[in-house]
Amino acid sequence: MTKLNKYYETILERIEKLIQEKKYDEAFEIVKQEIASPYISLEYIDRFERLYVDLNKIVLVNQIKNQYNNMSKMEMLGKIFDDKKFDINLFSFMLGKFHKDLESLDLEYINKIFKSKNISNSEKIFALQQMKLVNLVHAFDYFNNALNQTFSINLNDDFEYNKHPYFLQVKDQVNQVLLKNPSIATICNELLLLIYEHYFGSQPSYDTNILANKLSDYVQTYFEPEHKSDREFQKWIDNIMCTENIKS
Repeated sequence: MTKLNKYYETILERIEKLIQEKKYDEAFEIVKQEIASPYISLEYIDRFERLYVDLNKIVLVNQIKNQYNNMSKMEMLGKIFDDKKFDINLFSFMLGKFHKDLESLDLEYINKIFKSKNISNSEKIFALQQMKLVNLVHAFDYFNNALNQTFSINLNDDFEYNKHPYFLQVKDQVNQVLLKNPSIATICNELLLLIYEHYFGSQPSYDTNILANKLSDYVQTYFEPEHKSDREFQKWIDNIMCTENIKS
């Protein structure tokens, strides 16, 4: 083991000890310092990046707890949403603390989030999923930003990406088409998630098999020049990616 490797192993052991002692802020500061170093070893960058992501979540949650733990339900609801910004971390914290105390008026206030034109589809979907996790039962009016459409959605419905029959079928067909190209299949599935968010509340007009093939061709074009993707489909998917990037 080289001196540099010994250094990083010592640092990682120190970070692990701090995590075990629940000294997350201190551990996070060390990780940030190491990642900021221009000389960090490629051999260790992945481990430090994973630690950064994991510790960042813990630190953010603890900050929210320290800042908002003494707030009443009404105070917290008032800070979650102001028609332009949605504090999704505080929303999750509020649900964890007050989901059993939410009344019909509270849910009507929360409905403003789903009707807003300023909150992205991805944030709204995450919020719906969080509410479903705590077994809330309610119907909301949902405005789909990308399609400029409003519809009703019930938390009893199976609206999640991993339960949607159409998108599950496309995903399976993509994986079959790209059986020998799993890395390209992964990119296709990430794009499929964007399509799901874009069309949330409905689905594309493409037959599942056609969408799977066109999506596979679209991604393969960037890696294998012999593949040619349909121009109309390319415009369609490019528009979806552009729209989602603007909204986020």
